[in-house]
Amino acid sequence: MERRNTMQKEITYRAVQSFCGHPSADDIYKVISKEHSTISKATVYRNLASLAEEGRIGKVISVDGGETHYDHRVDKHHHAYCIKCGHVADVAVSYSKEPEIVAEPMEDGFMLTYHELIFEGICSKCREKEKENDYGTEGIKN
Repeated sequence: MERRNTMQKEITYRAVQSFCGHPSADDIYKVISKEHSTISKATVYRNLASLAEEGRIGKVISVDGGETHYDHRVDKHHHAYCIKCGHVADVAVSYSKEPEIVAEPMEDGFMLTYHELIFEGICSKCREKEKENDYGTEGIKN
């Protein structure tokens, strides 16, 4: 079945492309609703799912079951996920040669069709907040 490329879908696509990072569906909806108040949140969510399925945008599923983020990049690349705030960032990985990953056959016949590498850590903003919380009140006189 051929999918229609509606004006709403194209607006959703352009909104994703306007972000430098990895926006959530709510972030994308907020941008769209400023100029197109008649486009519903459900339409944006549906169009994001369709665009990701078509391969026009990337979809980054959080490792902890939190918010899904979207990516304007569709090339093969990896992500880092902040375990404190959920921020997602691209990770540049250098290879002397592309690693060969071979999945062993699974006993139950499960056929693997995709894999993604996600690094976990704490982003610089959260690390800075932790530093402020640890040291921010020391030495202050009342």
